This record gives sequence, structure tokens and C-alpha cells, in this order.
Amino acid sequence: MSHASPLAAFGRRAVAWLRRVPIDDPVDRRNAPALQVLLLFLGVEIPLNKAYHLLSGHVTMTGTRLVVDLGTDAAIAVAACVAVWMIRRGLLREGVGAFLAILMACAVAANLAFGYQLQAFDPYPMIMLTIAALVIGRRALWIVYACIPLVFALGMASPWGLDAGRSGHAFQNLPSLAFSYLMIALVLDRTVAALRETLRRAQRSAQQLREQMVEREHMRERMLHLQKIESVGHLASGVSHDFNNVLGAIVGYTAERHRLDEFDFDPEPDARRLGAALEGIELAAQRGIALSRKLLSFSRRELAVPARFDAARALAELAPMLRQLFDGRVEVVLELPPAPVPVFLDRSQLDLVMLNFAANARDAMPGGGRFEIALRAIGDGRARIVVADTGQGMTPEVMRQAFEPFFTTKPAGEGTGLGLAVAWEMACEAGGTLHVDSAPGSGTRFTLDLPQVD
Repeated sequence: MSHASPLAAFGRRAVAWLRRVPIDDPVDRRNAPALQVLLLFLGVEIPLNKAYHLLSGHVTMTGTRLVVDLGTDAAIAVAACVAVWMIRRGLLREGVGAFLAILMACAVAANLAFGYQLQAFDPYPMIMLTIAALVIGRRALWIVYACIPLVFALGMASPWGLDAGRSGHAFQNLPSLAFSYLMIALVLDRTVAALRETLRRAQRSAQQLREQMVEREHMRERMLHLQKIESVGHLASGVSHDFNNVLGAIVGYTAERHRLDEFDFDPEPDARRLGAALEGIELAAQRGIALSRKLLSFSRRELAVPARFDAARALAELAPMLRQLFDGRVEVVLELPPAPVPVFLDRSQLDLVMLNFAANARDAMPGGGRFEIALRAIGDGRARIVVADTGQGMTPEVMRQAFEPFFTTKPAGEGTGLGLAVAWEMACEAGGTLHVDSAPGSGTRFTLDLPQVD
């Protein structure tokens, strides 16, 4: 075990080093480690193999042939090392192309010097074809294939061609070799083309998916903003009454100034009454400011920012705006627990959803009725908000499509069909659920379950 751990660590570092190349193309970046291993193997194995044969006395050639033999092996080894150096600098295709060119030139020199040697298996043509197809492309593959029969032909035409002397016909093996490597080149061409096409399709699909996700996020922001604008429009009439009450209170308090013109003016008590009137004016003005700020912040286009807050307090603060949506014929009831109910989501979206429920309930109760919001903890770390009305209700067909975006039963120009879709999306993003229960003439009941937080 003590030896395995350092070896495994060395292997991980080696793999990380091979992968750490400045290459942008994903295919080339994946091919880089295997190519470096192959090239490093050739750069080390060829000189060691030649040194072994020289030292063991297996090499009997002399003169020009020995120079060509040693020179081609050295050139291939150096070319392999240079190709690795170029790959480490991000020039993968250039390095591999230079290595293939050197390898082909060495093959020409060897065949001219030694003639064509019939072998059971020659790995170098296969290596050249495979690397050209996988790394550079179809054009390089067919250039290499065209050169391979040419190299064999030069060797067969060489005066040192051993097999040609035995058979009496120098080129008798050339058609068979050309056809065999043609089949190999065709298989490589079709296989690599299929793999690259599959990769291109996967990349296009990934790009389309990213674009769709970005567009979906933009659509969601527009949808939320449109729904906020519609809700603000529903609130306008009720808010105008509230502002009228604020202004009426201010006008009523300012009437205290007329006491200064009366004959029974008493400075000390009248001054206290005027001070109280000024304090009432201030309180009324602050209420108007708070209401206007609430409307401005609610209608502003903002990104969703989930946060932890008390749902009971949030609904209590929203109650005045909810009541503004209804007239005196609708009873608005909120049942909130005394203990905090902490949840984690975007508070402005919860406000928007509750106002959407209220606006739909108002349209469903033109003759009056009851609108109720009840909040309670239901155990298992979840909170439940039940929104119910005594309106007209929904048919089963409408209920099945209630949460679909842009589906609405309102006349054209009176609804966007986004209110319940926004509620559904908010529930899903918060890790909760939203259900509807309704029947014609029996009102509607929405059940929103949300996870509580600590």
C-alpha cells in the first residue's frame, strides 16, 4: 500500500500534466493526452531500440545504408519530441502535421535506400493514416493515403528491392497494398466523419439549449413585469380611494387653523390642538409616502432575489393593498398565526402572487362575497397558504389549464393569462407545490405549500 499511493499520485499528476494544454478546440483538447503519449513513446522507443541492435551486433549494414538507417530513426525521434513541444504550446495540428511530413520523408528515404521490404505487419502506415484522420481531417487522410502507395512504388523500383528480385516483377504487390490501405482509409474516413458530425450536433444542441435557457429567463422576467403592471392597474382604483382618505385627513387637520380667527382664542390649549393637528398631518403624509413607495417598488423591473422572511408578517403588511382591490361588498379575512413562519423565496413574487389571487377573486365575485387567506405550519418543515373565495368557480376544463402561461378566460385586453403561471413557477422554484380545487358555483381554493427555513 505504501508503494501504490505514490505511484497513483504520480499517475494523477502525469495525466493532469498531459491535459494541461492551451487548446480551445474540444476535440483537439481531448486528443492531446493520447497523442502526447504516442509521440513520447516513439521519441524514446526508437532510439533505445536502435541502440540495443547496435550494441548486440544485429546491425550488419555499413556505409550509406547505415547513415540512412540511423538518420531516419533519429529524425523520427526528434520529430516526435518536437511535436510534443508544439502540442504543449497549443499547436496540436501543426505539430502533428510536421511529424507526419517527417515520417513520410523518412519512409521515402528508407525505401529508396533499402528497397521495398515485405513485412508481416508495418505499423507506420497505419499510424500515419489514423493520426491524419483523427487529428487533422479528411484532406490530410487522403494525402497520406496517396503518399503510401507512392512510397511503396519507390521502394519496389529501387535497385535494392529484395522482394522484387525474388518474384521477377517489382510491382506485383503494389495493387494489393494500395487496395488494402484504400479500405482502411475509407473506414477511417467514414468513422471519423460520423464521430465529428455527432460531436457537431451535440455542440449545436448544447448551444441551442443555452440560448433557450437565456431566452426563458428573459421571458420569465418580462412575464413577471407584465403581471406586475397588470396588478398595479387593478390596484389603481383602490389606491386612489386610499390617497383620497389621506388627503381628506390632511384637509381636516388643516381646518384647525381657523381657530386662530375666533374670538374665544385661548393660546395654550389651541396651540396644543394645532400641534396635534400637525402631528396628524405628518402621520397621514407618511402613510401616503409608504403607499406610493410600495407601489413603485412593486412595479419596478427587478431580478428575483430569494431571502429569508416571515410569511405571516409579509401577509399582514400586504393586507391593506389586498383590501384596496375589493369594494365594501367583499369581506377580506386573513388568518395568520402569532408565531413567525419563516420561508425562503423572493418576497416581491409572493406579494405579486397574492395580489393576482385577489384580483382573480374580485373578478369572480362581482356581486360580493368572501376572500380569505390562511397561513399555518403543517409539520414536516412546511408552511401552507390557503387562498379561497366564494366566487363563480372553475369548470374542470378551465382548472386543467389554469397554470398554463397566457391562458385566460377574461375578455381580450383585460388579462395577460400570466397570474397563475407566475404563482406556479414561484412555487416550483421555492421547492413547494401549488394545487387548485374548484367547481362551478362553489368558489375556488388554492393551496400553496412552501418549505420553512430555520
